Amino acid sequence: MAIHRRAMLGLGVAGATLATVSGQAAVAVVAPPPDVSVEGDSTGRYAAAIDDIRAYAEQHMSVYGLPGLTLSLVAPDGVTAFMRFGYAQAETRAPITPGHLFQIGSISKSFTALCIFRLMDGGKLSLEDDVARLLPGVPLPAGARISVQNLLNHSSGLPDDAPLFPRGGDGRLWQGFAPGTRWSYSNLGFAMLGVIVERLEGAPLAQVIRQRLLLPLGMNDTRGAIVTGDRARYAHGYSPFYGDRGYPRAGPLGPGAWTDVTQGAGCVASTARDMAIYCRYLVAAGRGKGAPVLSDAAAARYVRATIEAPGWGASGSKYANGLAVVDVGGRPLLHHTGGMLAFNSALHVDPQAGVGAFASTNVGMAPYRPRDITAYACERLRAVVEGAAASSPAPAPPALPPLDGYLGSYEGRQGQRLAVSAHPKGLSVRLGDIVMAMEPGEKDAFIVTDPTWTPFPLVFRRDGSAVTRAWHAGVEYVRMENGRPTAAFSPPTPPELKALTGHYESDDPWAGSFRVTAQGAALFLDDTAPVVPLGDGLFRVGDQPWSPERLRFDGLIDGRPTRAIASGVDHVRRPA
Repeated sequence: MAIHRRAMLGLGVAGATLATVSGQAAVAVVAPPPDVSVEGDSTGRYAAAIDDIRAYAEQHMSVYGLPGLTLSLVAPDGVTAFMRFGYAQAETRAPITPGHLFQIGSISKSFTALCIFRLMDGGKLSLEDDVARLLPGVPLPAGARISVQNLLNHSSGLPDDAPLFPRGGDGRLWQGFAPGTRWSYSNLGFAMLGVIVERLEGAPLAQVIRQRLLLPLGMNDTRGAIVTGDRARYAHGYSPFYGDRGYPRAGPLGPGAWTDVTQGAGCVASTARDMAIYCRYLVAAGRGKGAPVLSDAAAARYVRATIEAPGWGASGSKYANGLAVVDVGGRPLLHHTGGMLAFNSALHVDPQAGVGAFASTNVGMAPYRPRDITAYACERLRAVVEGAAASSPAPAPPALPPLDGYLGSYEGRQGQRLAVSAHPKGLSVRLGDIVMAMEPGEKDAFIVTDPTWTPFPLVFRRDGSAVTRAWHAGVEYVRMENGRPTAAFSPPTPPELKALTGHYESDDPWAGSFRVTAQGAALFLDDTAPVVPLGDGLFRVGDQPWSPERLRFDGLIDGRPTRAIASGVDHVRRPA
């Protein structure tokens, strides 16, 4: 199974409630008080910090409409705190218990990387080994030399979510850039690492994770594979009710899909207590102490940043081996997040201060991660350890971007009128007789706060720094000033490109759906990501010339494709 997550544009339900949908009726469930327990702080030294962290997590519960959240904190001298918010199942108001499993998503990559480093410690591989030698039969790009290290730090040039054996073209994998020359996140790379572990250990990855990592660390409730047989142990997961469009903070949620996950990019599920143990291990590893899993030398190499990671989303981010290294309060912290079909997680660890935090919520398929909670937790605990003043957390929700450049009147080619004004959540857009509130999604793109109105975002385009036009549902609107257009309309879409536009879906919940739309002579994925022709029916997805994501159309009837192959995965064209 390939882990493939399309970008959703928001999450949440306003107020301290969860909105779930049955048919079309939303049911509001009032969240219970949080359950907080603290161990090892007999003097109450950390009490004020723990209370501040609790209050901030409650703010996230309210602002983002989270059904439930589990949080663990670690500090020096054995101080550990656990917090549980909301519900494991909102419909029955079942509380989250210490034994509930949460899927940790891509934080699993750090476990897969540890298995690789154990193999290196044992002399069974080198990080410089050629992956082609370790994975005979996998259709790697012709002539490419990809090292194990390239997979560990996302510098392989491979696509993000392609399967090991992709559909379409010549059946081979491909690269967007030469290995080691830049950074681009790849779940495929960690799927390969998991297979390498299995081949060299002669056992399934889940068994290796348990025997080599979990048992030595005492993480007895953690699972190295997500399988249906354990499903009763999990908190119930939720995902956006409308999965084919951007998801606003006020949008409804529905039950999340379940799939088994056994590959190395995201196969681990754990409890808050076990993740506290893991945070303490990462503190030790960050200080160069590898026992009981690695040698000290291997531990130091494991946490060492190996490449700049501008795509991680935070300024100055770097990547080590299954772990990012990010700046929090002027100090490099070990960090990762994880997004699953129905869970989102985050982890930060400050080895210097000896503190760490893990959080997971039972809602997925949205860009929300509880990273601000875990980052603030580390800063607040660090202030106690070092006797410093307490810092303020990041605002929730984030402050709105400057809006003045979008405001004003726009007109379509057929005289349609679009008026844009400010709104407390972002923009208020009048389109004919319809008025829609919109909130920020991607850069220069806004989504409706009521997802029943439209699946299409409002996307602004610029000439230089000035906004000169907007696109919505395939219609172009040119900005008007003093009754006159500020720019010419785009040229018509060529028929051969127009034939490719449409709604493409996969019944695999990981792959989901996407829309190919036209804006003049250019194609876009979901109105925002450029789709650039490369020749021979192949297209690049993304605004960077080195992007490894590919799109191919085939199965033509009367010149219109019946299928799109997105980075090696089939999507069938269906009516919008």
